[in-house]
Order: sequence, then C-alpha cells, then structure tokens
Amino acid sequence: MTNTTLSPKKKARQRILEAAAESFQTLGYARTTTQGIADKAAVAEVTLFRQFGDKQTLFKSVIQEIGGGVDFEMLETQLSGDLEADLTLISQQALHFFITQQDAIRMLMFESVHFPEMKAALAQNPSGMIALLVRYFNKQGDAGKVQIADSQLTAQAFMSMIFGYSIAMHPMSDLLPAKISVENMSDEFVRIFLAVLQ
Repeated sequence: MTNTTLSPKKKARQRILEAAAESFQTLGYARTTTQGIADKAAVAEVTLFRQFGDKQTLFKSVIQEIGGGVDFEMLETQLSGDLEADLTLISQQALHFFITQQDAIRMLMFESVHFPEMKAALAQNPSGMIALLVRYFNKQGDAGKVQIADSQLTAQAFMSMIFGYSIAMHPMSDLLPAKISVENMSDEFVRIFLAVLQ
C-alpha cells in the first residue's frame, strides 16, 4: 500500500513496484512489458528505466519485496518456551504470510524454471522459518522438553506441511468438503505434530 508521506520520487517507485508485482503475477515474466508496468503505475516508461534500469532489475526488486516478508527476529522474541503456544504462533505467522503471498510464490516457482537465480528469493522465507525452528527445537531439546534426533529434519518437516498447505491446498479450499479457517488448520497442524514429538 502506498504511503502518503513518501516523496514524489519514492511514491513513483512504490507505484512501479506494485504495478510490476501485479503484472508479473498475472502475466508472468516473459509476457510482462515495461511499458505495460509504466502505464499501470501511471508513470512514463523512462521513469521506470531511471528507477530500475531494466525489466530484470525491476523483477529482482519485486522478488526482494516478496522475499522479505517475515520479521523472524520479532517473531523469535514473541516465543515463550511453551511448545504448543509457540508452534501455534509460528504456524499461524507462516500460514498467514504464505497464503497472503501465494500468487507471488507460485509465480516465482513457475519462473524459477526459466530463471534459476529466482530460487534463492523463493526459498528465503521458508529457509528463515526453518532456521528459526531449528534454533527453537534445539533450545527445547536442551531444556529437556522434547527429544528430537535431528532438529533440521524436524523443522523442515513442520515447515513443509505449512508451505504445502498454503500453496497447494488453500487456493482450492472453496472446493474442498469442509471450509476450515487458517487458525483451525494451524491448530490441527500443531496437534498432529505434537502427537509425534511427545
């Protein structure tokens, strides 16, 4: 969303980024044109080039915006040490982010086949969540609250469940037999996971 306190130059840059994100997500990289983005952002194409140089640099800027969505340090400070409450919080934060960004993530997944350098942007948030979980599971293990043979494997399994649901199942939730809220799905993920850990 555009911030009204931004300078005109920064407002134009933000409008370009928003227009580019929408265009790349709906049309894909190959079919998106810089003129189309400029028109959507209500700027001259030359302004887009002054701000970003070329389409590839603009795309990378959009990817960085998508990739930088979760504040892992802030999330980590909110963890209490209560295993169920903490996993629920992490699960809800991850589900919310991945579901909110599902179109952009699917676009990155598709485009990374043609542009392998995009895989790093795609992996940024899942990797950050996994790293947070590894640290958390190690602390829980040191405190004797859980016995985990491989914190990396456990963290990746937990995040895979959340990521898979967010990207593959949630988009067709209206076609599934039961409508389940994100909170209820998060609670169920944690319940299943705790049953295995304990």
